[in-house]
Amino acid sequence: MCGIVGYVGHRDAIDVLIPGLEQLEERGYDSAGLAVANGHGMKAIKLVPENSASPSKELREHPEISGFRGSTLGLAHTRWATHGAVTVPNAHPHTDAQERIWVAHNGIIENEAEIRAELRSAGEQMRSETDSELIAHLIGRALDAGPALTLEEAVRVAVAQLEGTWGLVVASDDHPDELVVARNGSPLLVGKGDGEMFIASLEDAFLRFTRRMIVLEDGDVLTVRADQLQGSHHETVELEHEDLVVEDAIESEHTMQKEIHAQPTTILNAVNHGGRLLFGRGTAKLGGLDARADDLLATRHLRTVACGTARYASDYGVQLMEQYGGFETVQSLAASEARPECFPTETAVLAVSQSGETMDTLDVLKRAREEGHTLFSIVNRVGKAIARETGLGVYTNSGAEKAVASTKVFTAQAVVFVLMTLWFGRRRGSVSKDEGRRVVRELMALSDKVADILAREDEVVKLAEVVNGADDVYYIGRGLSAHIASEGALKITEVAYLHAQALAAGELKHGPIALLEPDFPVVALVPDDETRDDMISALKEVKARGARTIVIAEQGARVPDDCADALFPIPASHPWLAPLLCAIPLQLLAYHVARIRGINPDRPRNLAKSVTVK
Repeated sequence: MCGIVGYVGHRDAIDVLIPGLEQLEERGYDSAGLAVANGHGMKAIKLVPENSASPSKELREHPEISGFRGSTLGLAHTRWATHGAVTVPNAHPHTDAQERIWVAHNGIIENEAEIRAELRSAGEQMRSETDSELIAHLIGRALDAGPALTLEEAVRVAVAQLEGTWGLVVASDDHPDELVVARNGSPLLVGKGDGEMFIASLEDAFLRFTRRMIVLEDGDVLTVRADQLQGSHHETVELEHEDLVVEDAIESEHTMQKEIHAQPTTILNAVNHGGRLLFGRGTAKLGGLDARADDLLATRHLRTVACGTARYASDYGVQLMEQYGGFETVQSLAASEARPECFPTETAVLAVSQSGETMDTLDVLKRAREEGHTLFSIVNRVGKAIARETGLGVYTNSGAEKAVASTKVFTAQAVVFVLMTLWFGRRRGSVSKDEGRRVVRELMALSDKVADILAREDEVVKLAEVVNGADDVYYIGRGLSAHIASEGALKITEVAYLHAQALAAGELKHGPIALLEPDFPVVALVPDDETRDDMISALKEVKARGARTIVIAEQGARVPDDCADALFPIPASHPWLAPLLCAIPLQLLAYHVARIRGINPDRPRNLAKSVTVK
């Protein structure tokens, strides 16, 4: 949650801070603020957006912003509200009672009530409802307590009193040439330039200036100057261009639509990055797993942990792994509910995350490591906390995903699960060479089939008009398609604010059918596999109650005309992959329902891109 940017160097800080916030705005867009050194201390602007969904844009256009130019040190923040309402006083950066310490914070302070009570008893006056402001007061008190402390030392004293998570950037009126950064459980990076340093929650904020960065570890407190990083030694990571950027496939006012249309490229990257497909052997070469193949193949059980969209990708992959991966037991778990202490011995724990920083998932990994389980991961980009925690896994190579609702990373994660199923199944003998070759052949064709679906977007717009007038909608599927139905229901809930419920189609008659009435929309996924006949039976039950049916069916599934009020065919594919193709029209459906309703799908209310708090 929240986005932090900091800078010290030789450039005008405003030219780094505001563009940096624009790159991080999907992490929180309730409010924003910045503070810069002006030679006589610090001065700040904070705001809640009024005329735009973009607080960064309103900062750029603020009538006083010209007076903030010329400074070469500053910090900025875009907020996703946790403690306190969306108000200007609750926006960051926060300051102490004397307005000499300035703090931008991402995370949650769990002992906030105790600290607030202590500060009030000492006569401190707080200006906001946030837990973050308390950090500035603690730093100020440390400086006042004596003997004379450096800013870094005062920050160390303050964070020693905190319980919870934090990514901090701290500035002081008395130290106009340095920033202090601290991390505990919330991502923070330092980008290294020539005579300048950049700080951010995500590297996108400074990639146009440098690709050299240091990833802070939990417990770090460092002083950052233009030409020096003071603190313990940290390895510098050199980021590669191709790992991070995918060109927009179409012109659109919305990032979500661009990212949906980027999927022919992102799927191709996931399928065969570095030559992953081995057609002759009917398997996949996954360098991130090959290095420790013996450890992974020695495990007998698999548990996946993930949240939100990544959880549905995991559900999809787990069903494949259960049948073809050669494990004795396989289970997909919501990270917030997982209990590693109850996992059987010889368990591999697979973490799946779009951001690579999801706090609930990281917490499970740390506990699973203590229990002695083997860890590996599926994440999108290099250098993320989950990848570092596991030290083993596969990257989806999807490039930066900016829309809050995940689309291209979801399909890439599902593709990686297919590759992993081949990797385990072929090595354990639970997938034959011929079957592996059939899967590889269809993986090679998947990108083109996605492009074919995207070329028919106008057909999905008509489907969106059918759904738009409803207050509720059911998504139904069976087998692998049931997991895609769950993801489709989540998507339309996230971006169009429509109440959607996903069901395994066989469960309709066990209760949910009670809600069906004339014109109730039901979105049904019908692949041409062993679930086809059962799905037709479910559709007949639905139609008997007068519901409207929108059917996404694989070519060859032969859906009777009286079962589909609207039909969207998808290309035929292998049974492992055909349900995944259904995800593309479901993403477009959610996007276009949001547009019809006048909702910005890139900025859904109450949501943020990266959930780095519990």
